[in-house]
Amino acid sequence: MEQFSNFTYIKQIPIELMQDKFNMSYRIKCLLEEHINLSNYGVAVRHIFISPLIGEVFIPESIYSASEKKLEVQFLINPDQAVAVSEAQFFRIMLEGFLQAMEEMELPYGFNFKVFRKDVEALQFAQLKQAA
Repeated sequence: MEQFSNFTYIKQIPIELMQDKFNMSYRIKCLLEEHINLSNYGVAVRHIFISPLIGEVFIPESIYSASEKKLEVQFLINPDQAVAVSEAQFFRIMLEGFLQAMEEMELPYGFNFKVFRKDVEALQFAQLKQAA
């Protein structure tokens, strides 16, 4: 069973300006699948859908579906910042945005976010190169 999925929304940024950062959410998804097993954090979450919104797309909404044991985590990224930073900095911005959005939403009882956050924060950009 796939534990993570992703979809990035980008508005009003030419793809060529994003260069290697364009598929960052997919690469992070691969890294999470390689290093994070959701069953280690309880039984309440079996799937996380990561959805960064780059630019004024729509208001992010992160939700939990108890019947599917699925989190959909949407978060905003400033488009100017997305273009200006290095690939390694963008990796960190993506992870921080993802974790911040999770922290702000109502997470289900039985999901150990504290340990999940620690494990995700320990991921390194160098590992991302291996996962992609």
